[in-house]
Amino acid sequence: MKYRADIDGLRALAVLPVLFYHAGVPGFPGGFVGVDIFFVISGYLICGMIDGDIRDGSFSLARFYKRRILRILPALFLMFLVTSALAYLYCLPVELEDYSKSLASAAGSVSNVYFAATAGYFDAPAETEPLLHTWSLGVEEQFYLIVPLLMLLAWRVAPKRAGLLFAAAAALSFAAAFAISYRNTTFVFYLTPFRAWELALGALLSIKFIPAPRTEFSKNLCGGIGMLLVLGAIFLGSSSAPLLLMTSLASIGATLIIASSERGTSAVGKWLSLRPVVFVGLISYSLYLWHWPLIVFQRTGGLLAGSSGALTKLTLIAVSIGIAWLSWKFVEMPFRSKARDTSAGVVFGIASTAMTSVAALCGLALMASGAPFRFPERVVAIASYLAYDPSLTFRSGHCYLATNRQQLDVQTCMKLDVKRPNYLLVGDSHAAHLWFGLSSAMPEVNLMQATASACRPAVERTSLLDSRACPRLMQFVFNDFLVNHRVDKILLAASWKDEDIPGLSDTLETLVSRGLDVVVLGPIVEYDGALPRLLADEILRDSPSIASAMRTPGIAKRDRVLRRTVTAKGATYLSVYDSVCRDGRCDEFAEGDIPLQFDAGHLTAEGSVEVGRRLAPFFGGKLARADDVSN
Repeated sequence: MKYRADIDGLRALAVLPVLFYHAGVPGFPGGFVGVDIFFVISGYLICGMIDGDIRDGSFSLARFYKRRILRILPALFLMFLVTSALAYLYCLPVELEDYSKSLASAAGSVSNVYFAATAGYFDAPAETEPLLHTWSLGVEEQFYLIVPLLMLLAWRVAPKRAGLLFAAAAALSFAAAFAISYRNTTFVFYLTPFRAWELALGALLSIKFIPAPRTEFSKNLCGGIGMLLVLGAIFLGSSSAPLLLMTSLASIGATLIIASSERGTSAVGKWLSLRPVVFVGLISYSLYLWHWPLIVFQRTGGLLAGSSGALTKLTLIAVSIGIAWLSWKFVEMPFRSKARDTSAGVVFGIASTAMTSVAALCGLALMASGAPFRFPERVVAIASYLAYDPSLTFRSGHCYLATNRQQLDVQTCMKLDVKRPNYLLVGDSHAAHLWFGLSSAMPEVNLMQATASACRPAVERTSLLDSRACPRLMQFVFNDFLVNHRVDKILLAASWKDEDIPGLSDTLETLVSRGLDVVVLGPIVEYDGALPRLLADEILRDSPSIASAMRTPGIAKRDRVLRRTVTAKGATYLSVYDSVCRDGRCDEFAEGDIPLQFDAGHLTAEGSVEVGRRLAPFFGGKLARADDVSN
């Protein structure tokens, strides 16, 4: 295909927002859509190249895969090498085991499948996964594996309808993504079948199924609309917006931008062809590879100690660009130049050896249980809670619905007891983590449980397509169970956010008007990182204030606002925050070296027992009203 500088410029428009978004630079709330722009570019270039070679009879699968290997793997495996060294230095045993699994999957081009399968609610947060960004490479590599075979088949079976077949595949992919987004957004985000339509947009443009504008006016209009869509998604978007809306804006915008310069460069194409913009586009692959591990290890290991937040971000961006240029200049370009002179057999052999070696090293790390000998015993003991499994104390799969596929076990979780007071605990995981402690501290009470992941205790309006567990559960609790059964108290608990307060207020009005005795349990202290990791860092860095400095701001203030809101509605408020935090200090251990919380906010079993013991006195006799409970 003919080289187009504007496409390299579009790569810059894709990678810079991703870099700024990940680095935490303000003003790029939708910067993550840069990945979608990359998908469209890849679909356009790869399918255009294959289409051209098939048409002139020069296409070779061996040559195609050889070029893809030389284009992708050298820089990727260099990043693997450096990142693995940093992981050995900084990652705690549990983290090194997780890293090894992600490394093996990334080397095998299936990291998107790995992260989709392991992206549970209680798994390590994204900012602690050095290879999380390789999920998009997994999507592209799987696309590279399948699409040449599909194109060969299409051109041999139905050459005149190849474009129509690809359009049908794109429509099917988008429809599947739309349907599954109501049930599992994680799969829609990570898995190739639900991302294929983005790559197909570029492919349909390259094989001329999507027509390109011809006149100057139409070219500039096309490019202008495309740029507005892309910039709108980047600067006005949000990670809380519907995923398909964000990906559609970016993908359609990128397609329009590319199309605008198909028949001569448009005004937008000329701007994207400026040398500084093209330069960033040329190093975009290496920049994408290197920026995320540097950001992760800065957050978890403090690569740049002693610098301010703004200076740290600027330094990380500058270092990422510098390393990307070195990688492009001395790794990418030399290997790409060897595409003609190196046989496919040699390339495949070296690539297979490298992948096998990576898999073997990952296996050794797993066999060594993450090499705990690197750290003091107390650090290893505390860090082991990073792999804590709360399913037993949360009663996952029965009384706590962790996925949309699970159903509440009504006979186990909501069975009334004629001999004891019946309390019903309703809410999200921050309600589920209280059940074990409250039920242990109050054996005289039958504490029932109806909880689900990310589920605020309020009735939501749902559509027929909505198969999420939370709306179904809340509809059952509020409009069925509580209408037909009498409970002594209903306990509402959640990881409350400011935006939840209006909905909570409406729910309280409804419940109190029914004559129900309602208790709202407020939010607990949370951290901008997993508490066991922060506690381990305190020991390793001899800095006892790391955890306290990483408390999520605003929770104490929200706790007070919730108290006023709840009591004004005639319900009772209990401050979980005050049970843990006093005089500016929050308890971090439940007992000994057992952390109170196993991640950024959820209680361990011992932590739940301790918090339950502190809250239980307020349930004795007639439950104290909020204004009778000390702050």
